[in-house]
Amino acid sequence: MKTALTDEEVAEAMRARLGPVSRWERLPGGEMSQAFAFRADGRDLVVRVGPRREGFDKDAWAARRFRDTAVPVPEVLEVGGLGAGVYCCVSERLGGVHLTGCDEAEQRRTAPAVRAVADAIAEVDLSGSTGFGSFDPETEQGPHPTWAAHLRSLLPDPWDLDDPADTALTEDLASIADDIALSLPEVRRLVHGDLNAGNFTVADGAVVGVFDWEAAVIGDPLWEAARNLLWAPVMPIARIQAEYDLDRLSAEPNLSERLRCLVIVNGLWAVEFYRQAAHTPAMELMLNRLHGFRDDPLPLDTGRDAYWMRLLPPGARRA
Repeated sequence: MKTALTDEEVAEAMRARLGPVSRWERLPGGEMSQAFAFRADGRDLVVRVGPRREGFDKDAWAARRFRDTAVPVPEVLEVGGLGAGVYCCVSERLGGVHLTGCDEAEQRRTAPAVRAVADAIAEVDLSGSTGFGSFDPETEQGPHPTWAAHLRSLLPDPWDLDDPADTALTEDLASIADDIALSLPEVRRLVHGDLNAGNFTVADGAVVGVFDWEAAVIGDPLWEAARNLLWAPVMPIARIQAEYDLDRLSAEPNLSERLRCLVIVNGLWAVEFYRQAAHTPAMELMLNRLHGFRDDPLPLDTGRDAYWMRLLPPGARRA
């Protein structure tokens, strides 16, 4: 559950750690965290507050791992507790703006830079570690022996939705994704895992800050493109990036099958997340989005609207 501390409670905790604070500003938070900007000890800083420490430990890992590289990750000053079940991460503020606040022309201009960051993350040397999935930031060891095993771990088994037809749909899609994953060569690269427009900032067409590494995994870097593709029908900013990525990645081996598998897994994970949160409209939207992926894929260049970015209207799935 997302934390709900007041501005003053968080500000007092920062004063206890860092001395006087000024320019206090509440920032848009994530689904599980709050965020605040402020100035202390002559530096512009950000503190994020949430119920889990694991993601903040990954942020600190990323700050160390990407120091002096092309991936701009803010320095982490501290990760610690703020009381029972509440943790904080204090980091430098790198500037720039979230891409969601830019117009369409700027979003299109920045798409190559976002793709370049995802590619740079995927180039990290992982030769000293093994395994796939959400890794231990201290050892960089993944918990799963294969990428397929990690993907399977993201989904419930068995499925049990209220509507038997929806249960059958999710079971069919999970089986399709599992079969594809088992048949593809293993790709073992570093992936941010959630490189959406809320988790980086931009300036003058460049990415100037990359945040929130909690979802980072070791596996197939097409995961990022698949996430944008999944949300493309309902988020124009995701569609812009998805269109650019599909053109840029056209030479990737087995691109169509890999993307189909990863879109399905991303979507099914979202179905389960919204089911647990009792967010029925969002769950319905995601089931409508996934319905067409039961069918064999159309070409990535000519079949985008008819297959890859298709969204059934409300109620059409049950017609």
